[in-house]
Amino acid sequence: MEALIYGYVRDDLADGRSEELETAMCGLAQSAGMCFAATFHESTPGDGTAFAELTAELKRADAHYVVVPSLDHLAGQTIPRDILIAKLAHEAEAEVLAVD
Repeated sequence: MEALIYGYVRDDLADGRSEELETAMCGLAQSAGMCFAATFHESTPGDGTAFAELTAELKRADAHYVVVPSLDHLAGQTIPRDILIAKLAHEAEAEVLAVD
């Protein structure tokens, strides 16, 4: 059985290219031999609702992989980004992959 991987996109960074970004994330998942499950869209910058829902879904599904178009979709600055990556690793034992 293939491992599940979930996508995460901040819509404010997608610039109307959400479909293109999702296609690229699906491609990375397929090339890594994983099953792309769904994409969580953060529609309000800084809100964190979709990130919290993603974390809960990873735990519920016992999934351990997240794909993003770029690490900037987690956070634009290194320290906040590292905190979010650590949160996914700690709470859901998840690893983050980036398309770029």
